[in-house]
Amino acid sequence: MTNSRYAAIVCIFLAILHREADSQDILDDERNGCRWHGGSISGLVCDCRGDAEVTLNSNTISYPSTTEIVMKGCRAVKIEANTIAGLRNLRLVSLSDIQQIRFDSDSINWYGYRDSVSQVVEEERFDVTIPSLKLLVRNSNVSEIASHAFAGRIGEIILDGVVVNKISPLAFVNLLQTEKISIRNSALLDVGVQAFKKFATEQFELVNVTADLVPSRAISNITVYQSVVIDNCDFNAIRSGGFTIYNPSRFRLTNSRVGNLNGEGFKIISRGIVSIRNNTFVNVDDGGFAGITLQKDVITYKLTFDSNRIRNMHPTSLSTSEPYFQFTNIILDEACDCTAVDDKIRESSYYKEIKCTYENELTPLDVFKTKMCSVVNQYYIVIIIASVVAILIAAILLGLYMYYRNVYKRQKYGDKKAGKNGNMSLIVPDGRTYRETELHVIVERADLLTTDL
Repeated sequence: MTNSRYAAIVCIFLAILHREADSQDILDDERNGCRWHGGSISGLVCDCRGDAEVTLNSNTISYPSTTEIVMKGCRAVKIEANTIAGLRNLRLVSLSDIQQIRFDSDSINWYGYRDSVSQVVEEERFDVTIPSLKLLVRNSNVSEIASHAFAGRIGEIILDGVVVNKISPLAFVNLLQTEKISIRNSALLDVGVQAFKKFATEQFELVNVTADLVPSRAISNITVYQSVVIDNCDFNAIRSGGFTIYNPSRFRLTNSRVGNLNGEGFKIISRGIVSIRNNTFVNVDDGGFAGITLQKDVITYKLTFDSNRIRNMHPTSLSTSEPYFQFTNIILDEACDCTAVDDKIRESSYYKEIKCTYENELTPLDVFKTKMCSVVNQYYIVIIIASVVAILIAAILLGLYMYYRNVYKRQKYGDKKAGKNGNMSLIVPDGRTYRETELHVIVERADLLTTDL
């Protein structure tokens, strides 16, 4: 009995120690460099020292009225599930200059004074009168953004100067009251399928972002009410439906490079302005832009495809379902070739706007085809060679005829003119063959009759 009591006491003691360890305040470790600042804003600021590694969970932040969490210079920060779910006054989470950040599932899951998803509608458009959270990550490395890491009323998500090793599927989902999602000056090394799925925001922008692959449905069924901006980005490949976005009043793809664009890589249903300008596309599959369409009830619109460079085209690379697209100043980044023109570009209306390189100069395709792609111009070298060969053959035949006429016949039959002068060639039999040879030579001259008959 005594042993049983002793074992129970030890278990309770260990449980208390474990609970105390889990509930250790973030201020207890001096390496974290954390401090509270009060006033109208109750914020937690941590300036990490040395190799400080911080794990944030629901027990490490003891002050429930915290409005800001600011962490700088840590070696590693791990944010576990429901870390901030109970901090209803929280408005800002800022992480900067951190070597490694990991967002677990439900780590940035915040609904404010409404407890759960069950108390919200399916979609809440941004409303400045409703409290929302701002997440800011700068100049840091993110090892992983787990599935369902971000959810709830998050007004802004800004990643600036960040290297993200992995964005898991459904990492950004069920967002409410979102005004802006901005990823700038960042590298996305591994983007999962449906990484951004089924939420609404006022603005969505990618600026100076690199990604090796944008898989199919990476940005899937999100609604953007104002603008989508993709500027100065570099994507090695965009699969079909990589960007599936509804309802933007402005869609802008500028100054970017796309290695391989699959058919309908951009599926954009726009409410007005679409601008695709000053981009480089290494390869555009058939129907690469066919997914860009207008909503049926749109009255004012402008669709432009201007000053883009394409290295490899297919017959229907520029085909769209919208007749209002304006194609201007398109550079085909290869030498002009008549066969390539017919094989790769079937839309003759594009000839005057597409330019290729001919004799080190950019030449409109319609001009090149008119001048160089007719039968005569296309086979002029063959025609010249055939003509030269025909002339040589005719010269040879004429020479043989003249030789036959002037040399061979003269030697065999004599010269006709010489016969008129009394000189004739006779063949005289050998005397040993005939004893007597009587030779009569009769020369007659036949002139025109002068008498009247």
